[in-house]
Amino acid sequence: MSHSLHRRGTAESLSHDYILLVTAAAGINAAGSKDKLRRVLDVVWEVGPVNTGSNEVGTILSGVSIEEIKAGFTEIPRVRCVFDSADKMREVIRRLLEMDLGISVTVSGPRLEIEKICAEFGIKPHSVNLSLDIWGKKNELPEEEILEFITMCGHGMISRSLVVDCIEKVKAGRLTPEQAAVRMGSPCVCGFYNPTRAIPMLQKYVPAEKH
Repeated sequence: MSHSLHRRGTAESLSHDYILLVTAAAGINAAGSKDKLRRVLDVVWEVGPVNTGSNEVGTILSGVSIEEIKAGFTEIPRVRCVFDSADKMREVIRRLLEMDLGISVTVSGPRLEIEKICAEFGIKPHSVNLSLDIWGKKNELPEEEILEFITMCGHGMISRSLVVDCIEKVKAGRLTPEQAAVRMGSPCVCGFYNPTRAIPMLQKYVPAEKH
């Protein structure tokens, strides 16, 4: 799941950023897996993701319901979501292990914390992907403070212009950080964008008299 690996930010900010992908495998166990993935989504929802959704119908940030996400599952269904704490990730992994559905589970987050959670449950990861930073013409990239928002959508659906516009509206008092976080994340259709992270990142732009 390499598109979730390139999130940028401080260690404190990233400590509130844990991504989960649960998916059937084409040609292996996809047939008849929709009900399994619906059960997974029920568990995810009980634990409390800050965002979840699908490429087919959208995310909860864009106003889509959990039932609509379930109904929109394709023949190779996937559950995609993001949690804002290690404790939530730990709990959802515990429940998935108990369910033992034979479905692929991938997690992303601070490496040491993810390794700790795996060790707690006796999980030996099948494989590990690491981001090796950005290579190439870095001078053509947006500013780092913009990249922190953009890289929360690994499919590149959050544009620099949208981020800048949201920041400017927060500065002008036309949007609250909470409103801007939702507006900014709505184009990310896979559900990996984390509004909990975005809110404090936007709060520094609130006019001084509003604090």
